[in-house]
Amino acid sequence: MSGIDWKLLVGVRERQKTVAMGIVARDRAAADQSRAELQQAEGWAQQQVRNKALHWQSTVGALSQGQCSVAQLRHAGAWSGALDTQIAEAAQLASQAGQAHAQREQTLDASRRKLRAASGDVEKAQQMAHRARAEELRVQEQRLDEASEETASQAWAARRPA
Repeated sequence: MSGIDWKLLVGVRERQKTVAMGIVARDRAAADQSRAELQQAEGWAQQQVRNKALHWQSTVGALSQGQCSVAQLRHAGAWSGALDTQIAEAAQLASQAGQAHAQREQTLDASRRKLRAASGDVEKAQQMAHRARAEELRVQEQRLDEASEETASQAWAARRPA
């Protein structure tokens, strides 16, 4: 016998796999959350661009109908600048959310790799335990055969005339 407690080793490897599964679940939830935050940030950025387009559409409409004074045009320009600032802020937030999501995905990929490794370790430990048990059975059977042969040999020697 090799002195290795295979049952214990398999149990340890299974617990490591269970921990790795928990980490994957946690990292998957974090990646899902960051994906939702990214989509929300991108949606907000797109809304800011639509707001500016609507602002200028209404300004152009007022100009074409002769209903826009110079003061209103200046105000429209100032408001357009404010919308540009909002668009830039929204784009920055979307970029940050994208980077955060990419990081979460990398973390998830790493934890999945660790889970695959832990699963492989469990399988390897189970195979080694099976092989060790098969070897123990083979050695036990060989000893029984040798003991039977020895008993038969002794019985034959005892019956043989001296």
